Amino acid sequence: MGRRYTTASTWALLAATPGLISGVVPVVRAADTAGLWSQCGGINYSGPTQCVSGAVCTKYNDWYYQCVPGTTTSSSTASMTTTSTSTTLTTLTTPTRTSSTSSTASSSTAPSGIKYLITFGDSYSQTGFDITSTKPAPGNPLGNPPLPGWTASGGLNWVGFLTSVFNTTTVLTYNFAYGGATTNASIVQPYAPTVLSLVDQVAQFSGSIASQPSYAPWTAQNALFGVWIGVNDVGNSWWLADWEEGVLAQIMDSYFGRLQVLYDAGGRNFVLLSVPPIYRTPVMIGQGTEAQEGEKTAIDKYNRAIATRLAAFKTQNSGVTAKVVDTTVPFNTALDNPTAYGAPDNTCYNSDGKSCLWFNDYHPGIEINRLVANAVADAWKGSFF
Repeated sequence: MGRRYTTASTWALLAATPGLISGVVPVVRAADTAGLWSQCGGINYSGPTQCVSGAVCTKYNDWYYQCVPGTTTSSSTASMTTTSTSTTLTTLTTPTRTSSTSSTASSSTAPSGIKYLITFGDSYSQTGFDITSTKPAPGNPLGNPPLPGWTASGGLNWVGFLTSVFNTTTVLTYNFAYGGATTNASIVQPYAPTVLSLVDQVAQFSGSIASQPSYAPWTAQNALFGVWIGVNDVGNSWWLADWEEGVLAQIMDSYFGRLQVLYDAGGRNFVLLSVPPIYRTPVMIGQGTEAQEGEKTAIDKYNRAIATRLAAFKTQNSGVTAKVVDTTVPFNTALDNPTAYGAPDNTCYNSDGKSCLWFNDYHPGIEINRLVANAVADAWKGSFF
């Protein structure tokens, strides 16, 4: 098939340009009080601003407040009132989080102590992190830019949700994901030569926190490595005649070569996210049934290759705990029932990230990102989330 139906370049460029991404946080709907570790305030937030007993609403930045353990304010706190609800919120000068349990986790399985989330990917994962700038720390778990970061969701993406909503202990996130990324730019070209591929992102990791420096003393036990790549690998090449036997095989060699680098640096816990059903994006629906079916077939082959290669990787490397999260499930959960997630249908898009399921015609909005994060958290429940 010689026609190139679509590419992620336009949307990757949008995601890679901080000024073009709006910072809107997700809406918490059906509750009078926000639960422990839930959002409780911030710009454009319209959910509950009172926390459950034993938690206090704490400001992390103008966009994001969260219920953290506590019952009283200290002398270093200051009151802050939202104009929309006139509800008093507590702002900690240096907010911290202690180990605690959620309503769904028992004290015997809840993770404790600081955890590290080290992620790689494309615009579906990017938050705009720069390893040379402000480092993640309690109270600012993404480092730079602060939550929700520069995302292509309209607010928190799956990385942000894992960092600040689905956590039951402090999670410090080093997110090397870069908008427009492919696995290896020499195999599948990104939209611009300046885009950092997975190969480049892992090289950044190797040159910075692989040595477990004093500012990021992660260990094999407390670090989870996450990779969500492939949207652009598939989207920019699926129609090629030699895609499965040639291009895909090369992609997998490079992909798992990078995982080997992470393993050799000390990584032992890995979560790999499959390519989601991007043939259901508004832009692909506009390309017609033939294009959708062709891309769907390529996605299925990519995801089967990930599972096969991961099984071999685990056999070849001792001590690995690795899981594949099937992102088709969270995507289809929302797309098959859009009104339940605040959208009129499954094809509309809006840069507010919340009134439609799509942020634009190629990137999922907040609710789909929430579902993806929840799937990852469920897969690692009791050890990381």
